[in-house]
Amino acid sequence: MDDFYNALISDTTDKIPEEYDWFAPLLGDWDFDYYDQYDKNEPRHVKGEWIFRRILEGAGINDLFICPSRAERKIHPQPDAEYGTAIRMFNPHTKVYDMFYTTFGFMTRVTFVKENGMLVGKPEYDENARWVFSEITENTFHWQNITIMENGDWRINSNVYAKRK
Repeated sequence: MDDFYNALISDTTDKIPEEYDWFAPLLGDWDFDYYDQYDKNEPRHVKGEWIFRRILEGAGINDLFICPSRAERKIHPQPDAEYGTAIRMFNPHTKVYDMFYTTFGFMTRVTFVKENGMLVGKPEYDENARWVFSEITENTFHWQNITIMENGDWRINSNVYAKRK
């Protein structure tokens, strides 16, 4: 198993130009608060964890999205829990990140661009869906799953507020 880990995980990159290393600030281990079900009387709140690492000689970034977190799922299991992974690869030809995300029973391709200081992902399953990383600091970030409405407004489907472990 160590051979797999050692071949997969990278500490550095020379494959992604510095000006396109958009996901580098997310590398590491994060705890987060997840909110959704905004159409209910009280939104749902779940504690989760998100882990980011460089992979494949630094050509990409792999993450694990665990919601509820491994500790939390033992005491507060959720029927729609996710234990998913994403692989983000910088595309030197298009200057975007191509990403595949999968969890039990679901897989999608997402293309990430940088817009107005945000990392904006466009999932292939819905032209109006967006996965947005914003407010990225050394110790926090905000992620949203949104739908762009016909009038251009954003409907927020879920929010993640992350803090570095």
